[in-house]
Amino acid sequence: MNVRRLPKVIILFLSVIFISGVMLTGCATTRNIIGKPIPASSVDKIINGTTTKSQIISMFGPPYSIKTNPFKPGVVTYKYRFRYKKYVHLGNEILTTSTRKLKEKLYIVIKNGIVISHSFTTTGNTSLRRILKKEKQ
Repeated sequence: MNVRRLPKVIILFLSVIFISGVMLTGCATTRNIIGKPIPASSVDKIINGTTTKSQIISMFGPPYSIKTNPFKPGVVTYKYRFRYKKYVHLGNEILTTSTRKLKEKLYIVIKNGIVISHSFTTTGNTSLRRILKKEKQ
């Protein structure tokens, strides 16, 4: 065997071993989901000054958190949130990347049992809504 070719053969051999080791550790997908999707069609049904606390509970279920203000008696803020992240892992955390993200937040301010204001925000990959609807069915 040629002595000059020996380092190339060793490099090739070590490369094959490294690539095989990475391939054997595998690829994995992880989903991180907090809360449940907030239907925009239900948010559109909220009417400030008319919608009641019990209607909100029947539309969205119990809130993620409830915030009260001691300086504003009778006023409470219901917070709903949904977060979806999908990660792809290669090997033992060699590559971790979030491939799909979606965040939804709904804040509803209620005074004496009636909605006085609300806000709804969505960030991330909004096309995920269709995908999540299909997975649910």
